[in-house]
Amino acid sequence: MNKTLLIFTLLFSTINYSQVQKIFYVDDAKTIDYVTVNFCVDNNARISEVTILPKKTTYKNTDIIKQLIDYLKGIQYHSDSKLRNNCYDSTFEFINSKYEKLKLSETEFEKCKNIRTGEFKYMHISYPETIIYRTETTQIEKDSESIFEYKIEWKSPNEYSLIYSKVPEKEYEDLIGETINVEIIDILDDEHYVYRSNLLDRTILTGVIKKIK
Repeated sequence: MNKTLLIFTLLFSTINYSQVQKIFYVDDAKTIDYVTVNFCVDNNARISEVTILPKKTTYKNTDIIKQLIDYLKGIQYHSDSKLRNNCYDSTFEFINSKYEKLKLSETEFEKCKNIRTGEFKYMHISYPETIIYRTETTQIEKDSESIFEYKIEWKSPNEYSLIYSKVPEKEYEDLIGETINVEIIDILDDEHYVYRSNLLDRTILTGVIKKIK
């Protein structure tokens, strides 16, 4: 079944912001594409306007993008939502369907040696300035405003854990000691790999990382 035709099947009558579906598996994304919108919530807590932001959008399927717009305009937040009477930017991920359950073949484990250490960057349209500095024991993620530090532990050639050791602000202090489990699920070339990460069994992300040094 072609998932590209059936990705907007879950609608809510009244929801909060965290319940908005942000990740969709489709057949026509090469790896991961993005659609960034600006949406406005009216006084009745309904999304009334949705505008695509082309500079932060890479997905090209206009039919699916229209479905996304219709999906968002069908959302009714709770009547007392703090989102009312304001506009916000939001990025949606369109991931190739094969990555939903893909596992890296053991024949490709040898390629993982090249990405154990070095400098990397996330290939995500929302944070292109974040640089990753990775050694055998630590990982530092730095952008113009913040620095996160982790202890890194490799469990297998394609799996590692990141344990929060330092955070930039008090609001993140609860993360100290928490673990992000990361699995490399595809090697695209000598510089790029696809990962699936899991924080606290509730934040599961798929992304692409590029080695730059």
